[in-house]
Amino acid sequence: MPNAEPVQQSLLRWMFASLGLPYAILLPLAGIVCFLFALIIVVRGKGPMAAAALILVVHVPLLIGVFAAIQGAIASYTVIAMSPATPKPSEVAAGISTALVAPLVGMLLMVPGYMTAVLGAFIRSMTAKAEATALTRQGDRETRSEE
Repeated sequence: MPNAEPVQQSLLRWMFASLGLPYAILLPLAGIVCFLFALIIVVRGKGPMAAAALILVVHVPLLIGVFAAIQGAIASYTVIAMSPATPKPSEVAAGISTALVAPLVGMLLMVPGYMTAVLGAFIRSMTAKAEATALTRQGDRETRSEE
């Protein structure tokens, strides 16, 4: 029996098949929602609770990706355990690579929210310093005018 050539498919199709329909929908949705929440928190949030909320919100796509990876690894190892014959290393590698797609997608979808949080915190800190400096100068002027 001749060795069959592997079927060529596009990377996007393979990634979609690796994620499965639930995670192919859930991960982008979580990425969009977390980006919007991060944007709202950066614009409207005040005080230390805003930073805590950003820490909680930004990492949700990655956590969903890790959960999907664990679920995929369990499914892959279950197939290996139930197989009557010893699986080929290429089959084991295919199962593991399929399980690792979800955390990769989760990390990629986490980047926009993370960048929003970092840039928002930086801009907020710079404007807070400018406001504090302006208030200090105004206070100094008022004390000088009273003397």
